[in-house]
Amino acid sequence: MQDLIIEKPYRFVPPAKGKLVIWLTCKFSLFRYWLRRAEGIIEFEVINAEKIVDSIRAGHGIVLVGNHCRNADPMAIGEVAKAVDCYFYSMASWHLFNQDWFMRWAIPQLGGFSINREGVDRTALDFAINVLAKAERPLVIFPEGSVSRSNDYLYPFLGGTGFIARTAARRRKKRDANLKVVIHPIVFRYQFIGDFEEATEYSLTLLESHLDVPVKADLPLLERIRYVASGLLAQREKSYLGHVQAGEYYDRIMKLAQSILETQEQKWKGEVQQGDFVARAKALRPLMVPDLANGLLDEEEAKERRQDLFDINTVQQLSYYPVDYIVPADGHLPRERILEMLERLEEDLLDKVTIPRRYKLVLDVLDAIEVPAEKAPRNEDDPLMQEVASALQASLDVYSQVAESYVADSTM
Repeated sequence: MQDLIIEKPYRFVPPAKGKLVIWLTCKFSLFRYWLRRAEGIIEFEVINAEKIVDSIRAGHGIVLVGNHCRNADPMAIGEVAKAVDCYFYSMASWHLFNQDWFMRWAIPQLGGFSINREGVDRTALDFAINVLAKAERPLVIFPEGSVSRSNDYLYPFLGGTGFIARTAARRRKKRDANLKVVIHPIVFRYQFIGDFEEATEYSLTLLESHLDVPVKADLPLLERIRYVASGLLAQREKSYLGHVQAGEYYDRIMKLAQSILETQEQKWKGEVQQGDFVARAKALRPLMVPDLANGLLDEEEAKERRQDLFDINTVQQLSYYPVDYIVPADGHLPRERILEMLERLEEDLLDKVTIPRRYKLVLDVLDAIEVPAEKAPRNEDDPLMQEVASALQASLDVYSQVAESYVADSTM
């Protein structure tokens, strides 16, 4: 079972004050070495960077909001920083600071500061608000909160980004009515430029070997992916339900996720909730994590708590298989979606991605959206963040439509 939390008390990690490391990193594009080695990204293009430059020159507090489809995103934003010749601050989940000594050192040096996603982190929120209120540096936030591996699909935003931006806007307006905070949505679009057949064959053969099922090299590609995906799903069904469900693949995913989530919600909230599975799963973590992280449980209780966390993580994994993602209604299937499906399967089965990857990353800066100084409406989705999400999704849709299409040989 993978480690899903850091089992020690949270401590806020601020960004480093010195600028030498971040200057060297941007000057010599050092982040590209990591992106090439770890994520297979070998080409980069930044579009419309002058929009951020205009906002900097206008003296605005600036929030950069991107879709979060890959682990590469936080490091890849360095391409935008270099293009606009400005350093950024970035909000990063606390667990990233606890991976190894290099990450603990590098993230703060590059402008990253921690956020505790298992509760209200007032220190991190105050730091972010002050950065914007003073227009000290642009602030990078990925509101989806976790990596989706769905480059064409934007998941619901977590709360917090709108609150930070609106609070900073109020502070700036109190100081001077002409001072503004703006949000620039940034589209991350990864375009595969490697050997598609080599990558898919490698991944499928690996997955079949780890699932201990016969190799089906004679099947059409999408049919073979369905075969592998169904094998992994069957393992989970047996584990949680004791049997393999009947029905279509995506219906089985939804039923399994719902079953696991209902069990956990009954246990932790006393009743089944409604709405998006990912948001519901993440809402359970603040109830589960604190006692475990603070060492307040005995070993038997800690073991049970880790299993509960594993279960809701499984719900999130299942939810990141969008039902129409590789069976698009219009028949247009970008090749990247197939590769994302295989990466998702590898990650869920092996806890890592090994598929041979060669990508070009396009970072497209969208128009500034002015942040209102007023508080968001109560008990409603923030219209500001809805506008940001709509702008991102509309641009992602355009990129998807012009992407190279795979001619489907079956249906998933």
